[in-house]
Amino acid sequence: MDTLGYLDTLDAEVRDRLTPWAGRIPAALLSRCALVKLDKGDELVHEFDRFGSVYVLTRGVIASTSPLLDGGTYVIDEFHAPAAFGEMEAIGASPFYHSSLMAATDAELIRASGRDYLAWLSGDADALLARSRWVVQRLASQSSHERSLLAWTGEKRVAYALCQLYGEAGGERLVVPLTRAQLAERVGVSTKTVSRSIASLVDAGMARLEGRSIVIDREAFELLEDMLRDELGQSACGREGSARS
Repeated sequence: MDTLGYLDTLDAEVRDRLTPWAGRIPAALLSRCALVKLDKGDELVHEFDRFGSVYVLTRGVIASTSPLLDGGTYVIDEFHAPAAFGEMEAIGASPFYHSSLMAATDAELIRASGRDYLAWLSGDADALLARSRWVVQRLASQSSHERSLLAWTGEKRVAYALCQLYGEAGGERLVVPLTRAQLAERVGVSTKTVSRSIASLVDAGMARLEGRSIVIDREAFELLEDMLRDELGQSACGREGSARS
């Protein structure tokens, strides 16, 4: 794979963040990278799959998920390009992946073998320190975030998910593309809790209903953000909270 040539085709923000790192990697290792393309809903890795590769997200959104007791899935976090997966497993010598990774949108990733990744870090002390720091910061951030969400009411979890979806859509009006059952899986509550929460949010002007569809406009989004700001800080519903490489 012509990795540097591929990077030149990416959006400027992603390209500018990844190119300096790619320039540090020996050409022989870069040439062994491969491109992985996923359709929305495709699984990249499953929790407890044997670790073998490090992935760098270059286009799209990847969700980190964990199974629920009822057979559903709980979305732990969502990552926008650029983001890296498998680094903590590689650096920590874990034999397995720590969570499942699924494409929340169509996505593209660069795949490198875990062995090649460690070979690069072993020969670049500055890169090893920088990437190790990033892994530690990501773990600390995720741990804090998960503890906060677990303490929230179901309504606040639903509000947070709606806020995130609106921010990801980037428009003035969002027709939520998830069913109530899918929202329940995303935030780890029951479908009944989602339905009650939506009704309460509609009464408060934080969402609207058009038939069975949930609609978030700019005014509703601002009300959702105001409600959550005290919990998560100024970037309560923005993409700034997503972990990035």
